[in-house]
Amino acid sequence: MNAVDLDQHEIDTLIDGLFLSTQQRRFIQYVATNPHSLTVAVNNATAIGNLSNVASRVNEKLMPLGYVIACVKPLESISNRFGEPSRMYEWSMFKLPQRAANDSFGASALEVSQ
Repeated sequence: MNAVDLDQHEIDTLIDGLFLSTQQRRFIQYVATNPHSLTVAVNNATAIGNLSNVASRVNEKLMPLGYVIACVKPLESISNRFGEPSRMYEWSMFKLPQRAANDSFGASALEVSQ
């Protein structure tokens, strides 16, 4: 899957009508417009401490619409200020494929998420 970079109109259309907290809206807004953002950048921009927790709650609402926010380990390890490997990941929004790759019945992403 490739990360998507949505414009403001697409983001507004996507989250319009979803019951989201202001924290969840900030998270979607930032990640959708800043794909491949490191954990620390998302933390600083959104004032969210536990990104994984917010992502799981947001994904419950985004998956039926064909999107998911996920983090991926960068190709090259990122070191912390002490030179040790850090637990930094890159956060992006992804468009789900129309058909689930592991579904032998060819169900849509919407059907698989329910």
